[in-house]
Amino acid sequence: MSFLCAGEAFSQKDSYFPQVFFDKKQAESQLGAGKSTIEGVAFTREKRSIPLTMGAVKVKTGKKHMARPNTVVMLFPVTEYFTEFYNLRKKLESKTKQVLMSNEAFAVRREAYTDDYGRFRFENLKVGKYYLETIVDFTAVGSYKQQTGTSTAYNVYGTPLYSTPIYETFFYDYEAAHRESKFVEVKKDGQVIEIKL
Repeated sequence: MSFLCAGEAFSQKDSYFPQVFFDKKQAESQLGAGKSTIEGVAFTREKRSIPLTMGAVKVKTGKKHMARPNTVVMLFPVTEYFTEFYNLRKKLESKTKQVLMSNEAFAVRREAYTDDYGRFRFENLKVGKYYLETIVDFTAVGSYKQQTGTSTAYNVYGTPLYSTPIYETFFYDYEAAHRESKFVEVKKDGQVIEIKL
């Protein structure tokens, strides 16, 4: 799972940064005190492979997992710098590439922590556009089939006619983590916005 800031960079990945100026004063102003609230619940779903004509694609259609208690939810003001970061990450991020913010840009954010039900809340927000992100980790159960034997059919003379493989299903636990995010716009001071992250 890739993090947002330069301080968390991993040496085995190529790192890329936004090439636009980060206006710290503007970003801090956007995070100034207001009267609005963004609240919601953080969760994810297990990924399942959906067969297609030209292969398969993994989509989040499986079992729902709520964020564990004290999971960090981050809120960033959407600035020109952040928009560049987001678009760059969407375009380049892969197993060998990561897109990061500068430490200075990453520091201009708010954090909330989820409760026992995955709920979080950001209060005293100004009118403006925000980006929320969290990493939801969970334990899930997977399965696979393995051939454990063969069943052979015989004719009345004892001659084998055909054999059929016998498969058994085995189950295993695995750990996973998904990044969940959302853009939210506060249009009116005093607004309370409910979201699912």
